[in-house]
Amino acid sequence: MTRGVKVAVVGLGYWGENLLRTFAKVPSARVTALCDLDARRVAKFAPEHPGARGTTDYAELLGREDVDAVALATPPSRHHAMALAALEAGKHAWVEKPLALSVADGQQLVATARRRTRMLFVDETFLYDPLVREMKRIIDRGGLGDVYHLSFERLGMGRIKGDSNVWWNSAPHDVSILLYLVPRRVLQVRLHEHCYLQPGIADMAVSDLELEGGVSAHIYLSWLHPEKTAKVHVIGRERMLAYEGRFEKRGITVFDYAIDATNGDGGGKPPPILPITRFSAHPLEVPAAAEPLALAAEHFVESILAGMEPLTSGARSLRVVEVLEAAERAATRGGHRT
Repeated sequence: MTRGVKVAVVGLGYWGENLLRTFAKVPSARVTALCDLDARRVAKFAPEHPGARGTTDYAELLGREDVDAVALATPPSRHHAMALAALEAGKHAWVEKPLALSVADGQQLVATARRRTRMLFVDETFLYDPLVREMKRIIDRGGLGDVYHLSFERLGMGRIKGDSNVWWNSAPHDVSILLYLVPRRVLQVRLHEHCYLQPGIADMAVSDLELEGGVSAHIYLSWLHPEKTAKVHVIGRERMLAYEGRFEKRGITVFDYAIDATNGDGGGKPPPILPITRFSAHPLEVPAAAEPLALAAEHFVESILAGMEPLTSGARSLRVVEVLEAAERAATRGGHRT
């Protein structure tokens, strides 16, 4: 009989509620503890999880023998300290993205997990979406030809944070997808941030990245936008891919295209216009599967039981933090500064 992983969910707000629901359905896991600074939140969810003991004391929870792993759904500013405490206490740690708010803190978490032989998992949920997996399969088999460029848009009137900006909250999704689809070294990253809603906290950001092999990428993020979208476009020499990641609209479309770049007059003078000779869209049918968060939770538990490194381990996610920090360090800023 397979032993179950005993999971404590820490932070019972918007995303913590999703984690509770998800881990409760994983066959090889049991939710054994609920933790939040607000006792009312603990009391709210306790009746739905009668086998879980609630607490507002995180240190007390880490000392319990009925907890193998903690799932941290806390603000980014608290990821490092809380994950470090969990690992030092001998617990496996699930951390919401980003892993940490600095490379140094991320490196400390990775080193501690290795020293304590515990799992450090980062919830880069989109990497568990079967549609993103299909995109990678198409790219890896050469289905687009040489990849030229990737563009990302993550926009909408969403959850506007007060303790960290749109870059550190939203870009981890897109940088993780970028490095998954095109696992090349980032050579240069430029970032421009705008602060309109809160002084000193960017709510809009635009970034350009240059990767090895001449691949470029563009990321546009905003908490202040009339339409919600989470789009990825991959431009190849022969075809293009479009992905919509909002869960109610998820889908992939492949675009076939051809451009006539030959010289019209044969005399070496470039033509005034390069004609597009073919352009057609083909939506892909990808078999339905469990939601990405459920697949991520199952992978976390399976990785613990099998003792294997997960797809989104802390060590692998550290590359994302490196890009985020490098961009923020050199960022230019605009918007209101009142």
